Order: sequence, then structure tokens, then C-alpha cells
Amino acid sequence: MSHSPASDTFSVGTHVNDESADRGLVTIARGTFLAWEKLRVIYVAILAVITILLIAPSGFLDERVLLLVVEGAVVANAAYFAGPTIETYIKWLGYDRAWPRWVMFGAGTLLSIVLVVGVLATELLPDQE
Repeated sequence: MSHSPASDTFSVGTHVNDESADRGLVTIARGTFLAWEKLRVIYVAILAVITILLIAPSGFLDERVLLLVVEGAVVANAAYFAGPTIETYIKWLGYDRAWPRWVMFGAGTLLSIVLVVGVLATELLPDQE
């Protein structure tokens, strides 16, 4: 008996890939996490350039600012794991499209940029009192 897409709950308006849903979670996670590790290089480079551009002109690099940069780098890399984790779950459910990766990567990178600027601005800008 042939399979009818019309009988699937998810067939209307979604792109469910039964082949992706049938793969094991480890197989899906391995491919997804490896793809995100390639993007991590871009993510770290973007945040490093922005951090350097904010700190270098001020000439203000003391222990406190350095500690903020190191803490921020650890938090940013820990938060980065949300992207591949969510994408793995989405693919495990059977939705196998590329756009969620790019949306999460873009939104996460923009959020990280805002946080870098916000945190460093509080340390590098002179007091306004």
C-alpha cells in the first residue's frame, strides 16, 4: 500500500521529511553540530572584531575590562549551543530545511553584538554625572 501525504498531520503547509525523522538522533546531531562548528568561526570572528574596535580606540584595557571580555566570550560560546541544539530537535521531528539555521545564526549573532556593545559601553564610556 502506498503512502499518501494527505494522510499526514503535518502535510499541509509544512515540509516534513520522513527520511530525516527516521534517522537516529545521534546521526542528525553529528551533522548539525559539525555544520554549526563551521559557523562558530564566523561568529567568534565577528564578535572579536567588534570587541577590538570598541576597546582599541579607548586605549582602556585594564583587568576589569579584560575580565568582562573573557566572561563574555565564555557566555557567548555557551549560548551558541542553543542553535545546533534547537536545529537538531527540529530535524529529529522531521523538518529538514536550511532556513532555521540561518535565522537562528543571524538572530543569535545580532543579539550577541548588542550585548557586547552594551556591556563594553558601560565600562568604556565616561561617567555622565
